[in-house]
Amino acid sequence: MEKSGSKNIGGFISGILIGGILGSAIAMLFAPMTGKKLRRKISNATDDMLEDVNEYVETGKEKAEELIKEGKKKASEILNDAKKLVTLS
Repeated sequence: MEKSGSKNIGGFISGILIGGILGSAIAMLFAPMTGKKLRRKISNATDDMLEDVNEYVETGKEKAEELIKEGKKKASEILNDAKKLVTLS
């Protein structure tokens, strides 16, 4: 159940990021300004979006590392319990 919730949240956040990028690009293209200003504004918006994406990726990596660590701990506990049961038999 948790896995599908994580996928839904990830998809939702990805949708927000993509929507934000597309919306910003369309707004800039229709805004009246010179080519030089437009290119600078697009460059700045791209940099901002890349920073957001990098933060999102780092957060994902940190959460993945936590889940892996927890999974290894649980696996070790299960293995130890299984060894105890085999020894008792």
